[in-house]
Amino acid sequence: MAAPPLKAPLVFLFAAFLCSCGGTEAALFPVRGTHAALAAASREAAAGVLDFAKPKKFEYRFEPVPVVPPLASLEIEYDFSIPPSGEWKERYQLVLEIDGGGSGGSAWALPMDLSFLEPAAGESVVTHYAIPITDSFAGQFSIALAPAGDGAKRNISRREQSPLPCLQIRSIEIKERWFGCYRAGAAAESAAPGETAAQAGHFFTSPFVFIRQDGAGAEFVIEPPPLFGAEGSAGFLPGLLAELSPGREALAAAGERRYAASPEAAELRLPGGSFAHNAGPLIISGDRVRSVQVTYAAPPPFPEPITADPGVILAWPLEQWRDPRYELFRWEQFPSLLIFDTAGYAEQDRLFKRLAFFTEKAGFRGRLAPDGEIAGLHGWNAHDYRALDLARFFETARLADFPLLAEERELERLLIAAGIIRRSASGGIIAGEGGIISVSRESAGYLRSLFMVHEAFHGLFFIDEDFRAFSRQRWENLGVPAKRFITSYFDYQHYDVADGYLMVNEFMAHVLQQPVSQAGRYFGQTLPARLETSPWRRAALPPKNPASGSWPALASAFTGEAEAFSAYVNRRWGLAAGRVRQVTVRAADQE
Repeated sequence: MAAPPLKAPLVFLFAAFLCSCGGTEAALFPVRGTHAALAAASREAAAGVLDFAKPKKFEYRFEPVPVVPPLASLEIEYDFSIPPSGEWKERYQLVLEIDGGGSGGSAWALPMDLSFLEPAAGESVVTHYAIPITDSFAGQFSIALAPAGDGAKRNISRREQSPLPCLQIRSIEIKERWFGCYRAGAAAESAAPGETAAQAGHFFTSPFVFIRQDGAGAEFVIEPPPLFGAEGSAGFLPGLLAELSPGREALAAAGERRYAASPEAAELRLPGGSFAHNAGPLIISGDRVRSVQVTYAAPPPFPEPITADPGVILAWPLEQWRDPRYELFRWEQFPSLLIFDTAGYAEQDRLFKRLAFFTEKAGFRGRLAPDGEIAGLHGWNAHDYRALDLARFFETARLADFPLLAEERELERLLIAAGIIRRSASGGIIAGEGGIISVSRESAGYLRSLFMVHEAFHGLFFIDEDFRAFSRQRWENLGVPAKRFITSYFDYQHYDVADGYLMVNEFMAHVLQQPVSQAGRYFGQTLPARLETSPWRRAALPPKNPASGSWPALASAFTGEAEAFSAYVNRRWGLAAGRVRQVTVRAADQE
């Protein structure tokens, strides 16, 4: 998308009211987003065709005045019979004025220069320009050709451009507010007569967007003033969507944070609440950024999950949590998996500790342990559960009328709402689809990242049969010394090693939880050193290299496993050993 620099059209405020429209003509172009009719002051205005050879002021009025929702835009869709020449763009501008009622109004210069789009041969360019409006919108606006620069000093004659362009308004729509810049194919209802979607390139843009093009790619800067940003409506938060082409990293900067999309990501999505709305300009840069949009919405009511990437979840601002105990998310790439981030281990235990013993702990599996029995025992610092085990847990509690904690009952309700467990026709609890994982803010930062990766791969194991089959094959073909060692380690961790499904699942997650480059040290030194302190577990270890203090056979075997698993998840999902996120968040001073 090679292009010269493009700046957003200038906006200026004015205090005078627009003249009251006296027209009785109904607009002939589509009007969307309101039940109000649009009246035009003349037949030409009703047709929406402004001839540059005979420029007139087109005046419009909604009847009745529409009720404008919070954070709305008035979007005008238009194109030209022929593109305005350089002379026209230098000396004139199209101005849309909005009556702001008792608070005055505003005027906006509509873009005429879209040359950087480089339309294909035979392709016309249709512009959609979204102008922010407030609840003071009086339902009146006008469009006129006005001088720009020294345009008033010398008129452009027909000799300088013939024929002269005509502006054609295609539609007017009141819609949810957004700022940004993107392209899209023509919508069927807005295509001109005889024109197909392939013949028209639709370009969507707004004020307060600045674009710089150079050899390093595009840089988009979006900076609406407080009047038109999230500050203008309590409870609404800005979110970002940037569409990406294959290539290197794309980067978004918001205040003191940087959000980097991985090369495999097709988009960079930051939900409302993931970044500070008053942190200054939002800057998106990179050689593969195709489009950017900032939209505004109220967060969903708790505990409805927020859809987000694991990398964004790990960095989610605590002040944006909807409940101080935990925040609930849905994995953006795999929406059947819910992710809990708890304030601490105590909150996490009240939700999941009994589940951990019921599903995984040797000597407890399959039974509901009373609080007093497990109070002094350690659960886990991170959790993962498939739909089948969750259903078994809550069905067992139902049949036994077991006194679950209030948080466990809360968990049951939200799992039913998410479809992970379901009520049968007889009233029992049965498995639905998906699973859950959990990390905690009490874990150190590096452990949160490691736990997120470990638990996320468990989640994928729950929902994907091909991944389970691949993991079983790797486990079955694992050499005897490596399998003896890792089984002993899982027993040391109090896993039920008699459960084949659990062993394959934990083997896979331990292999994938760190990058391939770290697998040799982790399995060839860190883990066997823990078993070495126990005389009877030491027998499960192969020979140790005294000079290096490591177990080379284990390092080699598990590095090979890490390479195989990492290649598989990269081929399937664009992930890698040690990475399940598509977005990496870091502080500006870490660059």
